[in-house]
Amino acid sequence: METGPAGASWASFDGGAGAGAEWTVEAGAPAAATLTLRYANGGSADRTVDIAVNGSRLVAARALRPTGGWDGWATVSLPVALRQGRNTVRVTAVGAAGAPRLDRITIA
Repeated sequence: METGPAGASWASFDGGAGAGAEWTVEAGAPAAATLTLRYANGGSADRTVDIAVNGSRLVAARALRPTGGWDGWATVSLPVALRQGRNTVRVTAVGAAGAPRLDRITIA
């Protein structure tokens, strides 16, 4: 985790391919939902990530476009299927440059 002005924080994935983060999400019942990632990509090229839910790759090598700076944020959303109880969401960098900064995931 890194911290910026006014206490803002985010996960930074500068470790190259394989660097990532995992979250646990509780669901009261099985459900179709939308996963939204908020990210910043201050580089000039896409940064790619794999996104997995409960150990199954949902998206392979999803390109996250540049956002105009490391403090410029964008979102990407995709459908997910949650099971009742605990669910894990994992975002893993694919390329050597790592993944963009992530500061929030939401599931609705």
